[in-house]
Amino acid sequence: MITTRSLGLIVILCFQFITTRSQSDTSFSTQQALLFADSLVKANYYQNWNVYESLSCPSAIKYYGGKDGFHEHIVEAYYRNEPKVEEKPETVKMVTIMNDNIEQWQCVIEKIRDAYMEDSRKAKVYTYLVGQSLDNGKTWKFIDVSHNNIENVIYIMPDIFTSLAIPERKLVYDDQVVAEENKMPRPPTKKKTTKKS
Repeated sequence: MITTRSLGLIVILCFQFITTRSQSDTSFSTQQALLFADSLVKANYYQNWNVYESLSCPSAIKYYGGKDGFHEHIVEAYYRNEPKVEEKPETVKMVTIMNDNIEQWQCVIEKIRDAYMEDSRKAKVYTYLVGQSLDNGKTWKFIDVSHNNIENVIYIMPDIFTSLAIPERKLVYDDQVVAEENKMPRPPTKKKTTKKS
């Protein structure tokens, strides 16, 4: 006979199992998404268009009229924002990841580029990828939002989660960051007092 206490213990253990599994699923999916996003970023930087296309959402390739149209689009986008010799591939950082409780995961990943602008000022450029996994976070495909308008993402990826927020691209000059840091209030300093004898 199961007592109320035993039943409560079983419920608690089941909840802990589900929570732990959910956390490990999220951790695994995040790690995989960042790994695939890093491969996409490097494929773009080194102009490895076959790898780039293989890591892009099929709906994006279809949106641009198939493989040839998509290839033309990404090469044109690359040369419009071609990295300078001293620049390195962008770094990636997870912004949001979520799933639909089946096997689909979606995420927004921030790409951070240390760029040298036309006026020789150094800046950080923040752009975003939307990722999708249809096999429970194992493999990922992406849409590079910096190559598109945010408004077009719904047409490029019709099954995007409506709660997935995509930030706007931003450009921050290094000297602006320094200026902002200098504006921040500093904690008051204690004055040293000397005792008079």
